[in-house]
Amino acid sequence: MAPPPEVKTWLNWSELNGSPSLTIEEFRAVLRDYPRSAILIACARFSIIFEFGPEANTVASQEINEYWVPRLMRPDLVDRAMKEVKKKRPIFFQGQVRFLAAEAMRLSPAPAENGSQVPDWALGALLLGAGELLYKEHSANLPDELDEMADRVANFLPTFEIDSITDPFLLFLRFYIYLTVIIPRLPLHLRIFDVPAEFEKFFGFPLELYSQFVFAFTFHAMNERTQIKVGDVPEAGLPISWFKKTILTDEQISVMFDTVCCRLSDLPDKKAPHGYADFEFLKDHPYLRVDDKVYDIDYEYAVAKLESGALWRVAMSMKDERRRSYFGFWGDVFEEYVNWIFEVYADKSKNAHYPNPHYVNDKDNKPICDMIIMCGSTAVLIEAKTATCAARVRYSGDYKLVRKYLDEKFVENSDRPVGISQLLTAIDNIGTMPKASLPEWLRSAKKIIPVIITKDDIGSSWMTNAYLNARFQEKLNRLKYKKLKITPLVSMNVASLERAVAAIKEMTFSDVMEDRIREDPMLSRPFEAASSWVPRGTPRKMDKHIEIMKELSAGMQAAFGMVQKSETVPPSPDKQLFDTA
Repeated sequence: MAPPPEVKTWLNWSELNGSPSLTIEEFRAVLRDYPRSAILIACARFSIIFEFGPEANTVASQEINEYWVPRLMRPDLVDRAMKEVKKKRPIFFQGQVRFLAAEAMRLSPAPAENGSQVPDWALGALLLGAGELLYKEHSANLPDELDEMADRVANFLPTFEIDSITDPFLLFLRFYIYLTVIIPRLPLHLRIFDVPAEFEKFFGFPLELYSQFVFAFTFHAMNERTQIKVGDVPEAGLPISWFKKTILTDEQISVMFDTVCCRLSDLPDKKAPHGYADFEFLKDHPYLRVDDKVYDIDYEYAVAKLESGALWRVAMSMKDERRRSYFGFWGDVFEEYVNWIFEVYADKSKNAHYPNPHYVNDKDNKPICDMIIMCGSTAVLIEAKTATCAARVRYSGDYKLVRKYLDEKFVENSDRPVGISQLLTAIDNIGTMPKASLPEWLRSAKKIIPVIITKDDIGSSWMTNAYLNARFQEKLNRLKYKKLKITPLVSMNVASLERAVAAIKEMTFSDVMEDRIREDPMLSRPFEAASSWVPRGTPRKMDKHIEIMKELSAGMQAAFGMVQKSETVPPSPDKQLFDTA
């Protein structure tokens, strides 16, 4: 049985200091006392010190808290802070570092770059202050139950994203598999874009080279985290000259760095944020370049640069109609990746996989749904949806915007069938059509489990499943299908599916879905918080993914002329975090 989720509140600055709640203006006033480069370099070091990133780690461990709290808190506040550490409350977490970095990037006018240091005790105040500002009070007493659910989605989604339960490296590897495995296996009529050609036309260098470049950065960041000991203060800067030891040309190095880095001269970020967790500029510029060094401010965002380049930047260079076609193409890629997961990993004796299934002798040739997994007499009907949630919606905290998004992308759309409406049509046909009109393997179905799998985190986030199931139930006429048992609708994102790989290698996918329903009948909790079989963190038993990663690593070393010897800068235990001298 899955344990109930443990909810802990993080320690805020006003609580620790006994002061009124911090305002954003007060926070920015403190930031202006220090050079922007010092703040951003410190954020890069924090990301390593707190071991954020690998294994989906977003919260500093108890050991790290016990070491760093006395060093990062004002002396008169250390005893009070350590009492909270002993209670095992979250003290340092990834969202604080992101908020601090994003606010430093937005700060205008820029503080003087005078080489001054920031006292380490000021760092603790800034981090706890950042955490305090990562909060928005929830709406209360909304009269409509669906509005109340949408409000919970709106308020919890940014937090769910900040406290990601996905190992960031898998984001890179997943997209690399899209490029190298999934697109080549698409039917010819769906391969309407030559992604490497589109990428090179926009960026001026090959996509394969860029994949290897991003992987090299990721490999370096992972090494830093494995080599550090509690108490070490890493340099955190990767010298650009390191790449000059490879066979890359100076022009290639310079142009590729420009796609992932920002310089101080590129700041401030002049776009007003959509909400407290809007880190879009940081996502697009996760590295800071200062002279010959680049600093990885955010590991997860850095790893995701392959997708943001090949998909989003290329898409934004296109005119509207072509851009819509490009997004539609990536929807087909995503659907095929979900098919590939079942094809490669699921136990076929327990999970019969039917991609793009059709009715018998159907003149319209419309698919039943995206795919069906037959688990004995249970049919799991799956719709795979990219359905990207725009930043102005996902960070707004506005339940009206979120409800509109959920309805248009997953419930019903005036332009085309989507998600729930597609599943309801499939259920209606399966329940009312003559058996001869159904594929032979589907005729014995006695139970149906409707499932939506999203590309975005939202599919597995708080309350999303409850909202979508409520919309599904209000449209489902159960009396019409007396011979079929129809379960509640389940939603999950693709990262949850990847974490389910170890389970579906040994058991039915239907059992995994029904366990999720049984553990949380209200369907309000995140998927992993209500599953006995799908844990958070790094997926297990993904041997095919590991095989592809090893091939990529070998290809990178050959393409770059790299040697195995590590050339990372050793940590300096006595170095101040904000020392930029």
